[in-house]
Amino acid sequence: MDIKSIMTRPVATVTRKTTIKEAVQKIAKKSISCVVVTEKRTPIGIFTKFDLLSVLDGGQDMVKTAMETVMHTPVMPIEENDDLFSAARQMERLEVRRFIIVDRENRLAGIVTNGNIIKAFAQRAFPYNQPLAALAQPGLTATLKTPLKKIARMMIEHRSACVVILKNNKPVGIITEGLFAKLAAKGAKPLAGTAETKMMKKFTMAENTASLRETVINMVKMKMHEIVVVASDKRHFGVITQRDLVRFIEKSQI
Repeated sequence: MDIKSIMTRPVATVTRKTTIKEAVQKIAKKSISCVVVTEKRTPIGIFTKFDLLSVLDGGQDMVKTAMETVMHTPVMPIEENDDLFSAARQMERLEVRRFIIVDRENRLAGIVTNGNIIKAFAQRAFPYNQPLAALAQPGLTATLKTPLKKIARMMIEHRSACVVILKNNKPVGIITEGLFAKLAAKGAKPLAGTAETKMMKKFTMAENTASLRETVINMVKMKMHEIVVVASDKRHFGVITQRDLVRFIEKSQI
């Protein structure tokens, strides 16, 4: 299976002079994970929801700061005819969540994310007899009173897409990079306050004995990026993210 068959297109793009604010508003409006910076249809950089955390933590002026000062560059794209497994292996090795896809003329053709790879393998890559407990990672946790600025720094330091908020060791909310993007797009001082003031109270949980395969299929259908795993008494057990699933696919060599 080649990349072209699963990649997302068209891709949301911006220019090097687009401000951070404008880019974040586009990310929030389209519910996407990133924008690609292009010049004459050639990708020259990328800006993601995770990159926004560093911008917020550093106190940069989102209205005045342009993409060219914060985008990731140089871009390391892959071609649309490359093999899907090769892309999964590179994602794991480089610890990235997406690849920019180009055609033979190095023009932007699409983008492949963790979600694209998981969707391609959801029906066959995850055995019925595998419980969530086998794949769940401890993940990052915080309390209701943890400052949002501290949570953002935790996510940056551990390169994590989410933090689970606990009360009496039971999940009551979640903070994600997507939430920070939505808050920033609204100009709502994303890092002000504590977890309980802005956390998402609606999130998906599953017991650690649940079927991995069925859970992954549901994640694909509902476009979920992470799932909180709990024990039978509803106490926090761990979390499974899209990155964990891609790592599983890559190691399984299915």
